[in-house]
Amino acid sequence: MLVPENERPIYDERVKEILKGLAEGKTREQLAKELGYKNMKSMDVVIRRKNFVWDSREQNYVPKIKKGVNKEVTLVDSSKAGQVVSLLSKEGADLRTIAQRLGFKDHMELAKYMTSRGYEWDSEQGNYVKKFGKVQSETEKDEPVKIEQESNTSPNLKEELVGKGGLERFLPLLELLEKHKDKLLDLVIPGSEKGKIPRYIVPGVAKTKTVQMMNTLDQLVVDFSREKNISQREIFEVALIEFFRKYGYEYEIESLLGGM
Repeated sequence: MLVPENERPIYDERVKEILKGLAEGKTREQLAKELGYKNMKSMDVVIRRKNFVWDSREQNYVPKIKKGVNKEVTLVDSSKAGQVVSLLSKEGADLRTIAQRLGFKDHMELAKYMTSRGYEWDSEQGNYVKKFGKVQSETEKDEPVKIEQESNTSPNLKEELVGKGGLERFLPLLELLEKHKDKLLDLVIPGSEKGKIPRYIVPGVAKTKTVQMMNTLDQLVVDFSREKNISQREIFEVALIEFFRKYGYEYEIESLLGGM
């Protein structure tokens, strides 16, 4: 596809400085201050004039034309969430209008959906940005409430047991069980989590890594990606995170994902 001259990214020295600084892990606020801009928005205006746009997933600026090419993939990965972010990035965007256009009851329902997909509202950008850690579904959020509601133990009986020391000695054990509740449920009810793929948002900068594997495994990855509508990158991220947790790197993974 021939890119019009006025849409081609301009890689001048200032643009390279900004891209390099963000790739090193600096925030836009830090970088703007270092480069002498009044604030982040001033720097944002400059780089947008060079045909770059902010990519919240990569946490860096990317060429506008690249963003357009990858738009379809982004929408497949994030469903309506990607459309919400895209529509809000347009000038004069109205949250209530966007909610109605995408089939939400109102902007509050849209907000709940975006939160469940791992996004949070950034008032400075006037848009949703991704959070770090495991994305918690609405079902997962409701589970503790359901368990409490279904409990048949009366408050008086609980107080009596605790008062007599009947439960106090079990509190450490109960806390341990609560911490590993999800793993225990998988053991007690085999297959209960089958088909439910955890979603993680890993902080950092996207990097290409080439590894060799048997062609049979590679084909399984391709087939699974297509069947479950999940990117190959997400497959490997989930696989590595679960592997590290299982084989001695649980603390490191929890630190990476913000303790979630």
